[in-house]
Amino acid sequence: MGTYPIPLQMKRSFPLLKQTQTAHITILTLCFFNMALLFSQEKEIIKRGEQWLQYNNTVLLSEHWSVFGNAGARWRDGFESFSVFFGRVGGRFVLTDHVRVASGFTYVELISNGDRRLAEFRPYEELLVVPTAGKKFGLSHRFRFEQRFFNPIVDDKIQSDNTFAVRFRYALSTKIPIAKLSKDNPDFKLSLGISDEVMLNAGKNVVYNVFDKNRFVITSTVQFSKWMSVALAWNDQFFNTSSAGQYVHTHALWLHVSHTINLSKKNVEELEQEYHDPIPPNSANTLE
Repeated sequence: MGTYPIPLQMKRSFPLLKQTQTAHITILTLCFFNMALLFSQEKEIIKRGEQWLQYNNTVLLSEHWSVFGNAGARWRDGFESFSVFFGRVGGRFVLTDHVRVASGFTYVELISNGDRRLAEFRPYEELLVVPTAGKKFGLSHRFRFEQRFFNPIVDDKIQSDNTFAVRFRYALSTKIPIAKLSKDNPDFKLSLGISDEVMLNAGKNVVYNVFDKNRFVITSTVQFSKWMSVALAWNDQFFNTSSAGQYVHTHALWLHVSHTINLSKKNVEELEQEYHDPIPPNSANTLE
């Protein structure tokens, strides 16, 4: 797969409408180009629906430092089949007004027919480039490098033997204000988010799934205050498996509840909405 150029910084003199159209074209082009590459070859495609619930928490410690954690669960077929549980913790440092760096650890369990089948231990490092604070429109770029350890679970016990792989992720996203929902509370508002993320695998055990997945998400967010929001997302995800020519295409409804606690001495006037969305391990078990 080829690489995708990051759009040049938009000039401030451009009208807001033109900037919005440019971002939408960039994100949609990234998504459709990946789909065209995938569908250009013969393959088996398994389709399914999923339901995801997630809680995100961020604690602001100072002007530059914050810690975060989230947890979630995923089901298939209208909450009939519980398939994934995950949790994540980490820390973030603000380098400049536009650049943040972060590091964290994710734990994922793959569940099938009520049994725990696979556990993943995933440390990662991240670079996030965000638009100017207070700007009505802008693009965010997230670069993430993950180290993935897959451990089988036998008789409800995590085994010490594991396989190792790394994953590279690039996400492009934008957030568009839609409406203010209260005259008395300026922080009570509705926004629309659009993002596309491409993920690539590497490692000696990676054969057929160098391309891991493409994830396109449209999110509507109701922000009640600077510290609390609820979001409902539609997630279109196309991902590879460890079997040659076999792919899974999912449509997922994704409900987020996000909560921020401010322990810093300074007021935070603008908060960028950040979603940390772990991916279940790619293995033959993923298809069960």
